[in-house]
Amino acid sequence: MMERPDVRARKARFPGARLDKLTDRASNAPQGMRARRIEAAILEKMPLEGWFTCTSVARLIGADDDRNTRARLDRLVRDDKMERKRERATHGFAYFYRRLP
Repeated sequence: MMERPDVRARKARFPGARLDKLTDRASNAPQGMRARRIEAAILEKMPLEGWFTCTSVARLIGADDDRNTRARLDRLVRDDKMERKRERATHGFAYFYRRLP
């Protein structure tokens, strides 16, 4: 089916408009739901007063893989729910995370 020329021109001018609809539709994707559940577990189980490495947070929430935990922690930092600092640890530099009140 051919689209009218004015519809095609409007889509070309506003390419981001279609992406908004796709993200709304994909908000209940299984990967995204699992990621939000991991983020909720991190915020629930992590105490306010200490700084934790990614590995210690993964152990705290009982996750098998700390690569996914690192991605969740980075997202929480972007959303201003956690704070991150980079310091020298036992085996070189490491990122430390702390929950914000």
